[in-house]
Amino acid sequence: MNDTEDKPDDALRAQLLTTLLGKRREAVSGRQSSGIETDWQEDEEHYQGIDDANRRYQSTYRMGNLKGWVEVRDSDSKAPTRSVVFLNITRPYVDAAAARVSDMLLPIDDRAWEIQATPIPRLGAAVRQQLIDFMGGVYDQQKMETFVQGQKDQADKAAEGMQREIDDCLVESNWHGEVRKLIEDSARLGSGVLKGPFPVKQSGKIVQRDATGSVSQIVISEIKPASKRVDPWNFFPDPACGDDIHQGGFTWEREYLSRRQLLEMVSMPGYDTEQISAALKEGPSQTGAREATDGTTMRQDEQWEMWIFYGYCDTEQLRAMGVEDIEGIEGDKIPAMAVLVNDRLVKVTLSALDSGDFPYDVLAWQARPGMPWGMGVGRQIRTVQRMLNGAVRATMDNSALSAAPQIIIGNGVTPADGASDLSLKPGRVWRLNPDSDASDVRAAFNAFVVPSVQAELMNVVEFALKMAEDTTGMPAMLQGIRGDAPKTLGGMQLQNNNASSVLRRLAKRFDDYVTRPHIERYFDWMMQHSPDDSIKGDMQVDVRASSALVERDAQQQFLIQMASFVRDPVYGVDPAKYFAELVKGQRMDPKRFMLSAEERAQQSQRPPDPLIEAKAGEAAARATLLAAQTEETKAKTATKNVEGLFGATQAAQNVAMNPSIAPAADAMWAASGGQDATPNDPAIPVVDVPALPPEHNTNPLTPANPASPNVGVNAGIEGGAQ
Repeated sequence: MNDTEDKPDDALRAQLLTTLLGKRREAVSGRQSSGIETDWQEDEEHYQGIDDANRRYQSTYRMGNLKGWVEVRDSDSKAPTRSVVFLNITRPYVDAAAARVSDMLLPIDDRAWEIQATPIPRLGAAVRQQLIDFMGGVYDQQKMETFVQGQKDQADKAAEGMQREIDDCLVESNWHGEVRKLIEDSARLGSGVLKGPFPVKQSGKIVQRDATGSVSQIVISEIKPASKRVDPWNFFPDPACGDDIHQGGFTWEREYLSRRQLLEMVSMPGYDTEQISAALKEGPSQTGAREATDGTTMRQDEQWEMWIFYGYCDTEQLRAMGVEDIEGIEGDKIPAMAVLVNDRLVKVTLSALDSGDFPYDVLAWQARPGMPWGMGVGRQIRTVQRMLNGAVRATMDNSALSAAPQIIIGNGVTPADGASDLSLKPGRVWRLNPDSDASDVRAAFNAFVVPSVQAELMNVVEFALKMAEDTTGMPAMLQGIRGDAPKTLGGMQLQNNNASSVLRRLAKRFDDYVTRPHIERYFDWMMQHSPDDSIKGDMQVDVRASSALVERDAQQQFLIQMASFVRDPVYGVDPAKYFAELVKGQRMDPKRFMLSAEERAQQSQRPPDPLIEAKAGEAAARATLLAAQTEETKAKTATKNVEGLFGATQAAQNVAMNPSIAPAADAMWAASGGQDATPNDPAIPVVDVPALPPEHNTNPLTPANPASPNVGVNAGIEGGAQ
């Protein structure tokens, strides 16, 4: 906006301001009438553990600018003394769901998107003819293939540079931290809002030393795109957008600025200094923009409301406001951005993207038909939370009633000390008056105990806790709330897969409604504003479904089971790659544990460690001893085999020489449990061998025995010769 030349027409300025204020009222009233703000307030209260029963007992202080929907405690209230216990399970369920989704969708070593060059198809006839003419009228297949391959390589290099530039902008704007806040909002309220890309001014300092030795600092500033989370309470889309804010005609965002922040805007290019100065003199406005509810945040006394508009504005009005770079733009409406402070128009400019896309994305945890807002875990578990509160409060009330007996005092019974207080006290003396209706003092006092129904009420509590798991799709075992994990590994994997189905649905919504449109806008920003032409080209954004990251979390369980197979060479598994995947599943960077190429080279050149050498020598000695023992065992076995063979040969020879001993040998073999392996084909067949004639003995000292058995040594024995 030019502050020194012609001033914009006051009538067109007033028309534009009136149009913007009307659209803001439309957006604010549209969100209020949808009923979503009532749901958000109830969800916020349940997350904080507040309801109508315990509201008066909550602390009235506020932490920072957090708004607590509580009333001032009334100490003189005559409300009945009933239990107001709020057993909060909404907060742990919301926090557990948000933390689990964040861990899966925001890995430290991977991303859910990638910039890829558009595949180059086969060249058409016209392009081929142009190339032939360029080559001198002679078609050369090799030159043609070289040209096509060169185009592919150049496109791949440009896509790699584009991805690096976008990733650098996301890292500088703390992408993981802002998206984590987005997921937390979505789990608590049902909707999270992410803004980006939008221009931010980033400054850096460079220290230089001149020839004289003096040191100077140079401040370098540049405009770069960034992303941030926006509080859903401060975002107002077009009520006619349906379930997609990009189908509407405009969006509004509210911010709160301090005096210092408003003064810094004076030095920024494009802002109307006169309007900002007037807003500073007026102070924070108490009317006009106050039609919107505050939500979770409350404006302080010294804070100005700033409203940021994105949408289409009249071309003539923008030209009258001094907006540059609109010459040559066709159409009565063009995309623009406007900033209001105290209902004063302090800035009007063209949209940062020629496409006119709104720099906002809304993530709905569970979609609602006909509206961009969703239903979160806090709303899903709301009915169960009320059931649990009712059961627990009834349990506490019953415990209080049944803890002490109920005392009945008849007429004519008074304390002996004459006090009017009839409460029971230790050692207190009571007097039965003469005019008492009771003739027996024991009839004047009576007591009974209220029955305890703790078991029945605990069944209701258990039922409510079980329903909390079913309504949210988040088993308590996966949150660490209760140790009711299945006893078998298969049962645990089955329960984990069932729980992951809900997360896979949310991961797909994250891809469709956040990742893809957000990264595509960054791509358009770089193509339009980046001074580096080497990263520009025909590319496309490939969203590698975040659901794959959810599957990787489930695969971590199987990776742990594979540990026993890694070192087995049969499977051909690389232990280093396995370790890297295992570390990734634990959300750690494998590079922190790996040796670099230089460290590996140094390790190979280091002198051997004496301790390692000693251990290696000890291992080698054990191996040598084991080998020697093995050889000794083999030698002993061979010796026994030779001895057994020799004995068998001798036995066979004896049987062959004297076949008559074979039956006896067989009987002994069978008695010892031996069996003939070839009964039909004996190893030593029965052979008829004639008996050898007795040797002729010529030794006079040992004469030969006579042929008759009754002569010689047998002579004289009973039964001998007659």
